[in-house]
Amino acid sequence: MSDQTAIKCVIMRGGTSKGVMFNEADLPANIADRERLLLAVMGTPDPRQIDGLGGADPLTSKVCIIGSPSVADADIDYTYAMIGIEETMVSWSTNCGNLSAAVGVYAIEEGLVEAREPETAVRIYNTNTRQIFRAIVPVRNGRPIVTGAYAIPGVPSFGAEIRLDFSRTTGSATGKLLPTGNRRDRLEVKKLGLTLDVSILDVAKPTVYFRAADVGLTGIESPEEFTPEILGRLNEIREAAALFIGLDKDSRVPTPVTIAPPTTYTNFMTGKPVLAETMSFAARRVLGVPPKPHKAFAATGAVCTAVAAILKGTIVNEVYVDRGDGVINIGHPTGLFPVKAKLAADDSVEEASYSRTARRLMSGEVYVTNASIAARGEV
Repeated sequence: MSDQTAIKCVIMRGGTSKGVMFNEADLPANIADRERLLLAVMGTPDPRQIDGLGGADPLTSKVCIIGSPSVADADIDYTYAMIGIEETMVSWSTNCGNLSAAVGVYAIEEGLVEAREPETAVRIYNTNTRQIFRAIVPVRNGRPIVTGAYAIPGVPSFGAEIRLDFSRTTGSATGKLLPTGNRRDRLEVKKLGLTLDVSILDVAKPTVYFRAADVGLTGIESPEEFTPEILGRLNEIREAAALFIGLDKDSRVPTPVTIAPPTTYTNFMTGKPVLAETMSFAARRVLGVPPKPHKAFAATGAVCTAVAAILKGTIVNEVYVDRGDGVINIGHPTGLFPVKAKLAADDSVEEASYSRTARRLMSGEVYVTNASIAARGEV
């Protein structure tokens, strides 16, 4: 085995994502060495990621690194890495709200945080956004509870409900809830010859919202309907919005989200209807650069979107239907994403929370050849 390196790891599902979890102490401290190792672990670049742990899908080519806290009021540090599939890329720019549910479970199971019954609140410092959020994990007999009655669209099993509170993540990348200072702006997208009404918010992950109809879409497209031309159109909007708020055009955020009024459509995974009367509005999201359609809805994006829905004057608020239960139900390709959001009198974020399920799938060691690490060169 001398020509291979073994690294301890855990594979976990968190929400509708799956990722490889590492203890930071087991990875190289040098960032370039760390990136080369992670690319080799996942089998990137390769459309099938056949020689690594990546699942050849943006929702499964993810890594979470957990370590000792670097800030006083956190229990652990958590760094998220989005790993390219065909592209030799490691992005540290954002967080994954789905895998955030797995981070709290991992920390308890690995003994990094003391288990307290019936719930353990894990204060997690996300180094990508430099913000703290809480994962509230149900515990029994000193271990996270796995089974339960909670279900989320996109996951074919029930599990124990894990609550995630992102109320402290306002201004995750820009330092402000409204990066432009406005609830609505006119965004010029020169490459498309368009000027769009947009709302740009930054809670957990910067996001740019616009009417689906303004870019020639219905707002209820399934992932298969996002053609390369449509994806290219949305990427141009992302680039223009990034420059508009002072970010680099290749920063991967703000994430583009199309908005439409509540409309009945077909769940592309189950074939069953998602009824207009059950949702607050319909939204579609792409992720990554180059962009790919999200098959559900990112959890961090859902938090931001829920806040945008209840903030008067935004593009989202103009189509938002309040169903009277205190929950914003985002209609996405595989169902509904429920989020609780509340604003204070000054429009600061008091609550931005949602629930997920998570569980450990495998623990052991991942093997990578020393040659494959070296072959990655400079990322």
